Amino acid sequence: MNILPDLNIVLDFLIPQRKGHSLSKKVYEIIESQKYTLWISASSVDNLKYILVGIAKRYKMNIKYIIAAFNKYIQKVKIFSVSGYSIREALNAKDLEDHIIYTNFKRVAPEGIVISNDKSFKNYPDVITPEEFIRNHTNYSVSKTIPILDLKAEYRYILEEIDQAILKNIAEAKYILGPEVKSLEDKMAEYLGVKHCIGVASGTDALLLSLRALAMIRKGKEFWEREDLIITTPFTFTATGDTILRAGATPLFVDIDVNTYNIDPAEIKSALKKFGKRVVGIVPVHLYGLPCYMDEIMQLAREFDLFVLEDTAQAFGAKWEDKKVGTLGDVGAFSFFPSKNLGAFGDAGMVATNDDKIAELIRMLRVHGGRDKYNVEILGYKSRLDTLQAGILLVKLKYIDELNEKRRKIAQIYNEGLKEIEGIVLPLLTDGYVYHQYTIRVLNGKRDALQMHLRERGVESMVYYPVPLHKMKVFEGRCKVFGDLKEAEKASREVLSLPIEPLMKEEEVYRVIEAIKEFFK
Repeated sequence: MNILPDLNIVLDFLIPQRKGHSLSKKVYEIIESQKYTLWISASSVDNLKYILVGIAKRYKMNIKYIIAAFNKYIQKVKIFSVSGYSIREALNAKDLEDHIIYTNFKRVAPEGIVISNDKSFKNYPDVITPEEFIRNHTNYSVSKTIPILDLKAEYRYILEEIDQAILKNIAEAKYILGPEVKSLEDKMAEYLGVKHCIGVASGTDALLLSLRALAMIRKGKEFWEREDLIITTPFTFTATGDTILRAGATPLFVDIDVNTYNIDPAEIKSALKKFGKRVVGIVPVHLYGLPCYMDEIMQLAREFDLFVLEDTAQAFGAKWEDKKVGTLGDVGAFSFFPSKNLGAFGDAGMVATNDDKIAELIRMLRVHGGRDKYNVEILGYKSRLDTLQAGILLVKLKYIDELNEKRRKIAQIYNEGLKEIEGIVLPLLTDGYVYHQYTIRVLNGKRDALQMHLRERGVESMVYYPVPLHKMKVFEGRCKVFGDLKEAEKASREVLSLPIEPLMKEEEVYRVIEAIKEFFK
């Protein structure tokens, strides 16, 4: 729950001599015990300090003590900004200050609660007295729906740094390939342990530009040809397959390992024996944040002289043994779509590589195909990573390991709570996985019924992915299929992804577990 105590409540808490101190202290004890999030308006901070000093003088308190108490309090709360627009909008309000504080708080925490003794504040919804909060706080804190992902909660978690990054970028007005892009590329390269990271407009473009660069290096042509086969999985998002088509080649779909949902190296090997030198590369997808069996894939690539382009859209920060995924092949393609483990506030992507030539070509391809934009050499794209998105990602990158660890802990709770249930198959639990999704398989044709059951109990879930790529119309007559792909088709009928928002509370995880247990009773 997000709580905004009015200044009078804060003053009562910080000044023991005030009449309402004991009541306010009880409010704060509840907030701390329940781990609710405390907020204060940026416009109130200086006012609070000014009033505190005045009261301290009146009660002849130690000024240094009261300033220390003020500083300690501000370190514990989140500070939300106040826009100039909201101030102008509030000019005709009955109480200017209340309106500014309330509307800006509701902007960042729409479900938040304001605690106040101010009668004029009671005209707004979700404003309660300290007594009401003490009596009813558990009623306010119960979430009606558990979302599959809560992007608003993630924004609030690092709101102050995010807001500062956005405001800085807007003020500097260097919107295209500004300094934040270069800084992000450098920090990403350091984090992943590669020589080059190149920011592009999306994860899809990261795949496409990589395939184009590989064609120029390996084939000496700007595009692959339809006779060129690129092995990949049919159990993935459309972009994995359609970028192969757009790069000129033909996707060759091979089956998955049903235990990991990732491409099966044994199937790759069998397909290579059948199609031979027509195969030019492999695009493994680290689906749901679970790394592929990269040792076997890389061994096959070396044996058959194939490139490896890792689709790492769902696995930022995951490891295969001691290396980050996206760095084991020739190229790694990353997506920063908002729902990803590391998500921007719009489309964004990155290419990672240790190959100088690939990096040079990617940088050309993202700006229409030239080192000089007025003297273009190859057919390229407008695929630059926005400076604004880079600034946001720079902030979020600092928290990625922490949030990925929270995902692992949620996965551990799920696995422990669901392990005795017959009729479902749980995902593997390994430290290197980052659980972009926590995906179970529901056996005996009960997947859709379970999803409906969860929805009725306020639990969101998703099916990633209900239609394998080889069954999609776009790939009709444009792909090759090796084998019957029965495991991919089976997975598409059985998988169900449960909520794994890294900031969800343990009690919410247990709510999901109990709802599933109820279904299987």
